[in-house]
Amino acid sequence: MVRGAASLIRTRGVNATSFSDVLAESGAPRGSIYHHFPNGKEQLAGDAIRWTSERVLAHQRACRATTPAGVLDCFIDMWRQVVVTSGGTAGCVVAGVAIDTTADDRAMIEVVRATFRSWVELLSEQLAAVGVPARRASRIAVATVAGMEGALILCRAEGSSAPLEIVAAEIKRLVAAEVS
Repeated sequence: MVRGAASLIRTRGVNATSFSDVLAESGAPRGSIYHHFPNGKEQLAGDAIRWTSERVLAHQRACRATTPAGVLDCFIDMWRQVVVTSGGTAGCVVAGVAIDTTADDRAMIEVVRATFRSWVELLSEQLAAVGVPARRASRIAVATVAGMEGALILCRAEGSSAPLEIVAAEIKRLVAAEVS
């Protein structure tokens, strides 16, 4: 159900994803959604974020790049696969929840914030490990996560991966300037 919810949220957003949609996507019986998610859609969305984040972090941790550009390529290629396999219709679950969540929903915003921060932290550590000064590594990591999230939105609007390729090239220029 969590995987199905993640798939739906990344293409529809959280507000346009109903429990009925999740059940249809997952094939789970109706009663199981209320059993596993007694706190409703917010709990399901939070679990979808955590599931997605675990996959993103595992993918990036498996990156064996030895150059700053290689570190960025690992992160960018993961999002490129999302865009290409979905024909430009899928974005990021975390962004989908962030956009559909009001600022006063502090618990959900904190899940979103912690997720993005964990991605930035890992990228920053990896960039520093391959020679980017720590202060710059952190800034480039923020620009990379923000750039990819924005690129995913533009890819949905365009129905192509062209915006992602432009953003990727510009982000890689940032890191190239740091190590040259």
